[in-house]
Amino acid sequence: MDRLSTSLLALFTGLAEPAPQTLPVPAWQRHLDATGAKGTFVLFEPAEERWRVLDPARAHRRVPPAATFEIANALVGLEVGSIADENEVFPWDGRPKPVAAWERDHTLDSGLREGVVWMSQEVARRTGKARMREWLERLEYGNRDLAGGIDLFWLQGGLRVSAMEQVRFLYRLAEGRLPMTQRAQRLVRRALVAEKTRSRTLYAKSGAAAGREPVQWWIGWIERRGRPEAFFALNVTPGPGSAPGDRPAIGRAILREAGVL
Repeated sequence: MDRLSTSLLALFTGLAEPAPQTLPVPAWQRHLDATGAKGTFVLFEPAEERWRVLDPARAHRRVPPAATFEIANALVGLEVGSIADENEVFPWDGRPKPVAAWERDHTLDSGLREGVVWMSQEVARRTGKARMREWLERLEYGNRDLAGGIDLFWLQGGLRVSAMEQVRFLYRLAEGRLPMTQRAQRLVRRALVAEKTRSRTLYAKSGAAAGREPVQWWIGWIERRGRPEAFFALNVTPGPGSAPGDRPAIGRAILREAGVL
């Protein structure tokens, strides 16, 4: 490829990515105040080439992805064969789990919907450290740090990702522009459908990490009439009145105020 072609390719690739400008919206913090939580909310609207952000500094800060990493894990698993297809059944081992919904067999769809940690860990072990490292580089996912073990690095290990990076990752997934097969991207998108009406589809994924760096996530996007309209990522440090169900409620309240839900 000659220099001119390379330059043009770089130009058009850059235009396809979200614009870097941000519009701070500190008023959104009031939706977190009821629980004493502090956090960030990132909203990107491609048609408007507009970012609206609560706490831009925090939006760029990398924190543990927790169960939101299951999106990337599933994509890689489908790509390398750690997940055969959407019909493969991962059998429950019969032992008690911290969440009742995990105490049964699962497939790709139910595993992502319920955030089944033991299933995600099995997928990661099948993928292995070498292939996982290669794919995190190709996906440009966060800091690409696998410290902590192949089945723990996104839960209590070294992996970190920012809210801005989450949105960029989801944008490429929704557009089918990740460096992997369309099949893998299509199957994961379908598994992330949280709500569907005649006019729009909400794709979403939650995650929570405890320990020294507690964080709670709710990320996803809204599609209207077959086109992605708005991408979002919420992460909060929980307050004294926080509960796991707060994340979608806070996120939906902000999305409604922003006029996209």
